[in-house]
Formats: sequence, structure tokens, C-alpha cells
Amino acid sequence: MIRYCYQWLALTAISLFIASTSIAATDIDSQISQLEEQHERLTRYINHPVKATGEQRLLIRLRVQQIVSQQQVQMDELLGDQETIASLSAAQLKSVKDILEEQASAARNALIELEKHIDEEREKRSTKDSGELLDWESQMAHLQQRLDSMLSFTMQNIAWQDKVGLTTSSERNNFTKALIARADDISLLLIYSEQQLTQLAEEKSEALSSELEHLDTAIRAYHEKIDSNNASLALTVQLLDQLGTNTSRYKEALIASTGAVTEDIFNINVISRLVSRWSSKLWTAFLDFGPNLLFKLIVIVAILVAFHFVAQTARKLVFKATSNSKLNLSKLLQEFFASIAHKIIMVFGILVALGQAGFEVAPLLAGFGVAGIVIGFALQGTLSNFASGLMILIYRPFDVNDMVKAGGVSGTVEKLSLVNATIKTIDNQRIIVPNNKIWEDVITNVTAERVRRVDLIFGIGYKDDIAKAERAIAEVVKAHEHVLKHPEPVIKLANLGESSVDFWVRPWVRTENYWDVYWDLTRQIKLKFDEEGINIPFPQRDVHIYHTHNTDNESGSEKDNDDQVVDAK
Repeated sequence: MIRYCYQWLALTAISLFIASTSIAATDIDSQISQLEEQHERLTRYINHPVKATGEQRLLIRLRVQQIVSQQQVQMDELLGDQETIASLSAAQLKSVKDILEEQASAARNALIELEKHIDEEREKRSTKDSGELLDWESQMAHLQQRLDSMLSFTMQNIAWQDKVGLTTSSERNNFTKALIARADDISLLLIYSEQQLTQLAEEKSEALSSELEHLDTAIRAYHEKIDSNNASLALTVQLLDQLGTNTSRYKEALIASTGAVTEDIFNINVISRLVSRWSSKLWTAFLDFGPNLLFKLIVIVAILVAFHFVAQTARKLVFKATSNSKLNLSKLLQEFFASIAHKIIMVFGILVALGQAGFEVAPLLAGFGVAGIVIGFALQGTLSNFASGLMILIYRPFDVNDMVKAGGVSGTVEKLSLVNATIKTIDNQRIIVPNNKIWEDVITNVTAERVRRVDLIFGIGYKDDIAKAERAIAEVVKAHEHVLKHPEPVIKLANLGESSVDFWVRPWVRTENYWDVYWDLTRQIKLKFDEEGINIPFPQRDVHIYHTHNTDNESGSEKDNDDQVVDAK
């Protein structure tokens, strides 16, 4: 019984294998039938193209793309690997080969017809108006797309023929030659289109307003031509790479036309050809435009040098005129007017130089006006300093070389611009103070007047002779060579302090002698007091101590309290 079971299982397995094989064969037959049906439809579209326009033409193209996509999927399933191909029967393999050979023949004929149609269209092209030129370029772009699609289909057909064992060496060679010829033609068309665009751009720069529309349309037509040729050249280079052909010169032309940086830029052949092309263009441009550019550069430099000389001369003349003016202008205002004259002339010179260089000055000035508004909002703090600088120049609270206290800084004014002031402190530090901070604060001009009063205070003891001390101070003050006779110096007993009797000494001196007199009198009066035996007291305090003793008889204890009372005199 066990033997019968094994026999039954074996028969079942064989039946399942035969059934699965039959099903697989049936699936392959079904796929080949679908391929034949698609082949018939595709061949009909290729051999007998329908003359359609507009959306009907778009619909036909979409149908063809759909058939090609479906066929590619089925071919990939049938010819995916050698094991799948080996599973095909002889009849099935022959059907596939027949389909591929017929489609290859149809594709060759279609390519010949398309190229013939394109050549005929190119022969018909003549000097047309811009609108007709744009329509013609759109039609040519459509034909180029059809040709590109057919080339891609041919390349795919050759790959499928290789998989099923068909001989394709002759077809590969012919296809490679056709692609190389196409790449050469496209490269020449790209060069021609770029030259035409350059010429149209030059014509547009000198054209009247009534001619601009015509030129813009022509420029759009050539841009469309360049875009279409770039796409075709990129596909052609891709197909040539698959066929193992050297495409460095075409990649170089493609990069030069599109400006796109791809991985091909790292190819040494492409790099060398690009460098050679750019060097050649640079040398040609130098020979064509170098002398003119050199002459313009010399003229621009000469204009700037001349205006710089004129600006320097104007600066000196304005400064001299304001210095000798009866308006009694400050040095700051004199330098301001001289600087403004210099800058105005230099700006005018730069505008003249830009005009000689070919720049449109009027739009440039308009752009500066708009930019000035934006910059004004962005630099409100700087503009506030500018306004404060103008107020300082107009009201002249101080001048260059004046000793001032302004903006929390004390020192000598070295320089004033419309934005800030440079002040050098007594200890030789240079401080830049914003004009806004100076104008909003109290300004003290120490050296504005020619004569200043030196304020000194000297104290003597309460037991010293007041008249003697006054005479001693007067002798020293009147003997000093820098103390002015008029106004007369003031020497008065002004204060009875806690420890001293204070004299206020107020001599008048020239501003430049202020500190010399201050230091000299301080030293000499101290020496005179020592000579006359007059004391300069230091602060004194008298301390009185009171001691009391209390006895508490009731508690039987004693308490000693020491109280200190301090009297200050």
C-alpha cells in the first residue's frame, strides 16, 4: 500500500510540473501575441505617420510613447536574463527575432524620412519676419523631438537584438556614423545660433523702440533653437557613450552652450578642450576688443587724474578763500567747504569716466536715488550724527586745537567730520566721539577765550597774622611774570573754616599760561609761607573727657560709669 502511495505522489508531481510548464508556455505565447499586436500598431504609426496638428498630434505622440513603454516592459520580462531567454522555444524565439528585425527596418526607414523632412524644411527657410521665424523654430523643435525618440528606440532595439543573438555589428557601425554626423551638425548649429544671438543683442542695444518687439521675438526664436539642439545633443552624446564612442568634443560643446556643470567636467579630455576653447575665445576677444578697451582705459585714467588735480586745486582755493573771508569762519567749517568742493568735483569726474566706459549715467543716478532712500532708513543713527555735525559746523561751539569737555571726554580737538570728532586727551589718548553725543551733551570750551582766571585757595592758622599772610601772597602773585596787571588779581579772606582761615587767590592769565601759573603760584606761596613762619594748618579736633562715679547703697553694689563727651572745634 505504501508503494501505491509513492506512485500516486510521483504521478501527482509529474502532472503538476506538466501543468505549470504548460501554463508558463501559455503565458509566454500570450506575451508574444501581445508583442505582435503592439508591433503591428507601432509599425503602422512608424511607416504611415498621420499628418496631424495641434492636440491630435500630441495624442498620437502619447499613443506611440505608451506602445513603446508597454513593449519595453514585455521585452524586459521575456529577455530579462539568459535563463529566461533559454526557456523560450525555437518558435517563440523566432517570433521575437522577427519582431525586432521588422521594427529595426521600420525605424531605419522612419529615420531616413524624418531626416529628409528636416532637410526639406531647412531648404525652405529663408529670411522671414520674426513671427514666422519663431513658428518655424517651434516646428523644427517638434521634428527634432520625433527624431530623438526614434534614435532612442533604435538604440533599445539594438540592445534587444544582442540579447536574442542577432548580428548587429553592421547596424551598430551605421548607427554610430549617423549619430556622429548628427552630433557634428548640432554642434555647428549651436555655434551659429550663439553668433546670431550676439548679433541680435548688439542690434537691440542700438535699435529704435519700434524695432524692439521684432528683435525680442527673433531672440526668443534662437533661444528655442538652442534649447532644442542642446536636448538633442545631450541625447546623442548619451547614445554614443552607450556605443563606446569618444564624445569629449561634444560634451565640451554641450557644457559651453548650456553652462551646466556635470560629472563630465572631470573628464581630462573635456577639461582640456574647454580650456583650449576658452583660451582661443579670450585671445580672439583680446585681438578684437583689446585695443579699444586699452584706449578706453587710458582715457578713463586720464579723466580721473585730471579731475583729481582739479579737485585738489579747488580744495586749496576754497580753503584759502574761506580763510581770508570776512565771515570769520571756523577752521572746521573751512575744511568742510574745501572737502565738499573736492568731493563734488571727484564725483562729477567719476560720472564722466563711467560715461566714457559706456555706462548709462542717467539710470545709474536714478538707482543711486532709490538706494539712498533705503540706506537712509537703514542708517538713521549715522544720519543723526551727520545732522549734529552740521549743527556744530554752523554754530561753532569749538574749533580745531581747542581744549574742550564734550560727550564725557576732555581733550584737544584734532579733527571734526560730519559723523564724529577726534579728541586727543591730556594723557595722549585719541578718542573718536560721535557728533550726536557731543551735540546732545553740555559742551565746555576751555580755550575759547584768550584770558582765563586761575582759582587758588590757601589756608593759614587761626593764630597767624592775617595781614602778613595777605602781603606775602600779594608779593608772590605780583612778582610772577605771566600774571596780568589788568584785570587785577583778587586776594581776599573768604572763609573761616574748621581748621584754617582761607584766602581766595584769583589772578588773571593768558589761556596758554594757565597751568604754568597754577603750578608756579602753588609752589612759590608755600615756600613764602615757610619763609615768613606762616603755618598751613591741618585739620584738628579737641576731645574733652568727663569722668563720673555713682554708688548704689540699697543694692550694696557699685557702678562706675565713664562718659566721654567730644566737642569739635
